[in-house]
Amino acid sequence: MDKALPQHDCKKFVQQVFLVLDGELTKEETDLFLTDIERCKHCLDHYNIERELKDFIAKRVEKRCCSEGLKSSIKEQIKSLSGSGE
Repeated sequence: MDKALPQHDCKKFVQQVFLVLDGELTKEETDLFLTDIERCKHCLDHYNIERELKDFIAKRVEKRCCSEGLKSSIKEQIKSLSGSGE
């Protein structure tokens, strides 16, 4: 099965780890990623640490909606920084 996989690329792995954790890759891309990292203990350990950290934070962070006033203020600040004025 490994013969069908491209050579493992640790640099590419680092670029994709958060895409996988955030669910931004297709199922096929995710499956290939997860199969590929099992060939490199360092990458697998790194992935597991990032996944556990993300899970830990998600369980500890309280999600709250912000007020419309705050949203408007943030949008205005972004507009002024971008210079668009729209």
